[in-house]
Amino acid sequence: MSLMDTIRGAREEAQANGLPFERNQGADGKEGAQEGAAGAQSAGRPAGAGQRRSAARAKPSREAAAGVRRVSSSGKTTKGTANMSKEERKAERNREREKEDRRYSLAQSYLETDEEYKRARKTWWILLGVGIALVVIAFTLYGFVRQQGENANEVLAFLGLASMVLAYGCVIVGLIYDWVKIRPLRTKVNERVASMSDKRVKTILNQKAREQAEEEQRKQRRK
Repeated sequence: MSLMDTIRGAREEAQANGLPFERNQGADGKEGAQEGAAGAQSAGRPAGAGQRRSAARAKPSREAAAGVRRVSSSGKTTKGTANMSKEERKAERNREREKEDRRYSLAQSYLETDEEYKRARKTWWILLGVGIALVVIAFTLYGFVRQQGENANEVLAFLGLASMVLAYGCVIVGLIYDWVKIRPLRTKVNERVASMSDKRVKTILNQKAREQAEEEQRKQRRK
């Protein structure tokens, strides 16, 4: 009896008994399946174990639930802003804004008492003031020159041009001075304040407020 006759007889018998029957894809497919099953049994694992394990690995991992709280690097549990209500998000923004305001106030208080920063700012204001004054002078001289028309004084025109050039020079020097001298001092103080905890910032601000109030009281007593 040939192989096809055997398969046909098995199918007819299964249909007669009401059993499900899957048709193989030919002798090659049957022999391949038999060889795979035999190889799996010889390796000490049931047939189809590799396929089940591969299918399990192919399943996507379940994403974290939306309500899960995140743990920050400091160990504190924080709730994602996406899960907050409108009032909670507003309160959180207000807290962050208050923190930034406190740090900015502390940085400004440090800068106001820094003599090097005060001298640098004074120099910058002088450069800016001279530049503005030269611009005013230049436009004033240009006004006289336009009024004179063809009989314009060449000296006034030259002075106006020189004043404008010097004004631009003062502005450019002021920008460079701010970048080279003032900005590093400001950055140093900001980094110092950023390294402090919020509790430390509050303590220093309260102490400075008390000192300022005491100074005001001493001034009033002197009067």
